[in-house]
Amino acid sequence: MRAAARLARLAGWGLALTLLLTGCFAKVQDLPRAATPAFAPVPEADPDLLVGLAISGGGSRAATFAAAVLEALARVRMPDGAGGERSVLERVQYMSSVSGGSLATGYFAARKPPRAQPVLGPGPDGLSPAYEDFFREYKAAMQENFEWAAAWRQLAFFRAFNPTKAAFSFSEVWDARFFHDMTFEQLYARERAGDSPRVILNGTSYNTGRRVALTTLPASDFDYDFVKRLLDDLVARSPRVNPEGMKIIRQNLQEAKTQFLPLTLDQLGADHRGLHLSLAVASSASFPPAVGPVTYAVGGEPPYQHVGDGGLFDNLGTESLTTLFLKKLGTGGAKRGLIIVIDAAFPFSANAAFLDTSRRGFQVFKKDPARVVGIMEERANAYQLMLWDALRSEGVVLPSFESLRVEVLQHTEPDWGTYRDLPESCRGEFPADVTAKAVKESVSQVPTRFQVSPCNAALMILAAQKVVKLHQQRIVEFLRPRR
Repeated sequence: MRAAARLARLAGWGLALTLLLTGCFAKVQDLPRAATPAFAPVPEADPDLLVGLAISGGGSRAATFAAAVLEALARVRMPDGAGGERSVLERVQYMSSVSGGSLATGYFAARKPPRAQPVLGPGPDGLSPAYEDFFREYKAAMQENFEWAAAWRQLAFFRAFNPTKAAFSFSEVWDARFFHDMTFEQLYARERAGDSPRVILNGTSYNTGRRVALTTLPASDFDYDFVKRLLDDLVARSPRVNPEGMKIIRQNLQEAKTQFLPLTLDQLGADHRGLHLSLAVASSASFPPAVGPVTYAVGGEPPYQHVGDGGLFDNLGTESLTTLFLKKLGTGGAKRGLIIVIDAAFPFSANAAFLDTSRRGFQVFKKDPARVVGIMEERANAYQLMLWDALRSEGVVLPSFESLRVEVLQHTEPDWGTYRDLPESCRGEFPADVTAKAVKESVSQVPTRFQVSPCNAALMILAAQKVVKLHQQRIVEFLRPRR
C-alpha cells in the first residue's frame, strides 16, 4: 500500500511537472510561402493630401488615450470644399501604431462604422448615433483588464512559464473580446472599401534590430531612397571630399538606410492573408521579458523571425508613417502630408523626483519597468531630432514644414484645474486641496499595464479632449482645401 501511495504521488508530481513543462515549448506562427505580394495596391482616396495618425505605445493608458483622441477628432468639423462640413477623422487615411496603440488601432480598423455611415450628427460637436455608440463601446473596451484574462489563459492551458505563449494568450483574449478571428485578408477588404484607414502595426525584429511593419501595404511604399538623395546633395556641396572619404560616407549611409527602412512580411516571401489581426497586435505589444516575442516561420522553415514590442525601435509609431509619406511626397504624387502623433508614451522624466530622493535605485523598475529601454530611446530621439532638423533646415531629403507637418498630441501637455474639475471617478483619489501641478504629475505617472483603473482611464479621456482643443485650429488650418 505504501509503495502504491508513493507511486501515486510520484505520478502526480510527474504529471504536474509535465503540464508545467508544456508551457516551456516554443510556439511558432507558420505563414505559407507566397510567390507574389499578398495584397494589391489600393488607390489613394485623396492623392494630393496625405493624413496619418501615429499612435504610441503605453499599454491600456495609450489605448484609452488614443480612443478618446479619435473621438475628439471625430467631433472637430472642417469645410469640405463644397459648402458643407466634414469630420477631421474622415480625412485620416493611415494609422501607424506601437504596442498599446496597436490595440487601439486594430479595434478602430476592425470595428468602426463603414464609410457610408455619416460621422457627424446634429449640434456643433455632435456625432451620428452610430458613431456615438461606437466610441462609447471603443473607450470601454480599451479599459478592460486584459492582464487578468491573459494570465488565466496562461494557467488554464499550462503556459505559465512561457512568455512567447503569453503573446498568444493576449491574442486569444482580444479575439474573443472584439476581433473575432479577423484576418489580414478581412482587414484588407475593409481598407479597400474605404471602411478603414490603411493600417501599419509596428514591431521590432529581435534578429536584426529592424522595424517590422505588419501591414497590407506593399513593401515598395516604404522604399524611400533617402541615401541617394543625400549622397547627390553631398557630392554637389562637397567637391573637395576625397574619394576615400566619400567611400566611407557611402558605406555608412547605406547601412543606415537598411536600418531605417522597415521589414515587411512581403519581403520575407510570406502569404499573411490568413494571419489573425489579434496576433499582429500582440506581436507589436509583446514587451520583454514578460510577453513574447512572437516567432514567425515562412513555409514552416528557418530562418525564424522573432517579432516583439515595436517600442524597442520607435515608441511613437512615426517612422513607418514618415517613410511612407516621404516616398509618396517625393515621387511627384501627393503635395502635402499631415502626421498627427497621439503620444501617451511614459515620460522619461516622470520618475526623476523619485530617483532624486530614493537610496534604492533598483526600485525604479517597479514604477517604470521600461527604464533601460527609455534611456536608449532618449539618446536615439536626441540624435534623430538633431539630424532631421539639420536636414530640413538645409532643404535636404526632408520636405518643408509647409509640405509635411507633424502635430504631436501628448497626454501630459494639457493643464489641469481644481479638485472640482476632476472626473467624478477621481474625486476619492485626490485630496480636496489638490493642485493642478499634482494632477498633472499623476497623469504623467499612469503605469504601463494592460489594465487601467477607472480614475486613470477618466484622466486619459479628459486629457484627450483637452489636447485636441489645444491643437484643433492648427490641424483644421492645415487640412483646409488649398487653391
